[in-house]
Amino acid sequence: MTGENFTRRQFFAVSTAAIGVLALHGCSDNAGSASSEVESANSAGAASEAAGNSSAAAEDSASSSAAEAAQGSSAQTEGGKVLVACFSATGNTRDVAKKLANHLNADYFEIEPSEPYTAEDLDYGDETTRATAEQNDPSTRPAIAAAPDLSAYDVVFLGHPIWWGKAPRLMCTLLDEADLTGKKVAEFCTSGSSGVEGAAAELEELAPDADWIGARRFAAGASETEVANWADSFDL
Repeated sequence: MTGENFTRRQFFAVSTAAIGVLALHGCSDNAGSASSEVESANSAGAASEAAGNSSAAAEDSASSSAAEAAQGSSAQTEGGKVLVACFSATGNTRDVAKKLANHLNADYFEIEPSEPYTAEDLDYGDETTRATAEQNDPSTRPAIAAAPDLSAYDVVFLGHPIWWGKAPRLMCTLLDEADLTGKKVAEFCTSGSSGVEGAAAELEELAPDADWIGARRFAAGASETEVANWADSFDL
């Protein structure tokens, strides 16, 4: 009986201990599961917060870019509406004029003769050509296809090639027909070697009421940087 009772007591003790261990093990698993869920929730929250911060940063960046763009646009138009008008018989002056208009975000107008110039008209080696005859007669005024309406512009850039040291007489026709009174006018030309001084003096005499702010000669194929630096020198 004593041995039997002792065995039963041992059995109950062992059973009770086993049940306790199982209970503790179950609690431990539950705690681990809860901890894991908390970590998952924290990770999800952190990801959500990071996404929110990223979105806010993107919005701030977009707003900043928009503000800078608006400031740039304001700076370009601060000096008034700008027009670049040019006559180009071979394309050299047109190339500079397009770069200038693009840099200034300006309107562009091509001055065209009613009768286009041919290669024969521009043969500098032949003294009987049309261009030579026009340049030799200061009173010549070749007809232009159309004159630009300058009423909406405060600043006008006039471009042309150099023919025999002067602006083509077509530019004289333009200044006779266009009203530049009170407008800022800058002149530019393209040439192989001749300067702009002779052309500038003649054109300024034809439009004395304009505010002539500068003149510049460019070689054919002038770079965008060279053209932009000259344009920026006027602080428009």
